[in-house]
Amino acid sequence: MCRTTSGLTFIYRTTSNLLFVIKACTMPTQSKKPSKTGSLGTSTPLKGFAFSCVACCTAECITCPIDVVKTRLQISGELGTKKLYGGVFDAVKQMSRQEGVRALWKGLSPALIRQMTYGSARYGSYEPIKKRLGVDSKGNCPLWKKILAGAISGTCSSAFAVPSDVLKVRMMADNTADPTKRPKMTQVFWKVVKSDGILGLYRGTMPAASRACVGAMSELAIYDDVKQGVLKHVFTESTGSSIKVHVSAALVAGIVSCWCMNPFDVARSRLMNSSVKDGKYRNMMDCFSKTYRAEGALALWKGFWPNYVRIGPRVVIIFVVLEQLRRVFD
Repeated sequence: MCRTTSGLTFIYRTTSNLLFVIKACTMPTQSKKPSKTGSLGTSTPLKGFAFSCVACCTAECITCPIDVVKTRLQISGELGTKKLYGGVFDAVKQMSRQEGVRALWKGLSPALIRQMTYGSARYGSYEPIKKRLGVDSKGNCPLWKKILAGAISGTCSSAFAVPSDVLKVRMMADNTADPTKRPKMTQVFWKVVKSDGILGLYRGTMPAASRACVGAMSELAIYDDVKQGVLKHVFTESTGSSIKVHVSAALVAGIVSCWCMNPFDVARSRLMNSSVKDGKYRNMMDCFSKTYRAEGALALWKGFWPNYVRIGPRVVIIFVVLEQLRRVFD
């Protein structure tokens, strides 16, 4: 109970501090207020990063249990070994019975650190990059520029998050039943360093960067484009701040990005959960090849539904929170 309370206190304080920064950033000044353009644009880049950080951390706290189940399913039956879980509900049932309900929030600490770096950079840098590529007076541009902007923001921001991603995957994959014996984030950190050196924290960088690139270019570009299309052809009487517009665009963006990312997500989970000394995989392509030969092509979409159940609501939460923060504070 103490650990749960301390975790909630940490989340509350972090969110409060971020909202304080946002409020300070939005204090009126004597100078002319900069205009905001584009589907996710803010008047200043700093606000974009701050809004993105709050939105991503909020979504991570809510969807963490689904991420844990997805990770367990992707590792289960690896290279033809015995499957530990029969499906999503069986995984939840076994984990809750054997490890306790709190096990569904394993890896939350590194996950929040990841969102504070990767999440804020991925969503916060999209509009500035898009503007550098060239937009019109309303912040609109061709789809290919949106895709390129998403790819650049996703790939670059993933470089900050690989170590926290490795720690998160290792903690989520751990199935220790006794809560007092579960490794903490610092213990997992030193275990990785002692086993594989400091470079072990960057194991799985290629699939992580590929996943981030594919995910961002599909999610951000699709959300941006669908939002404009929905406003123009479906909810013609609505404004850009309408929640139904945000939810509609986010649902489409979520399922497209999830389908595109899943093969890279499987490779990332397997590489990050294995040590160099294990000798299971040499790199991402080796992981793809061995997985295909041992389990078939569909194995690259293992965990798709729990992944979508996580990504779908997560994308909706992020964009709705992000858009509301833009409306209220900007």
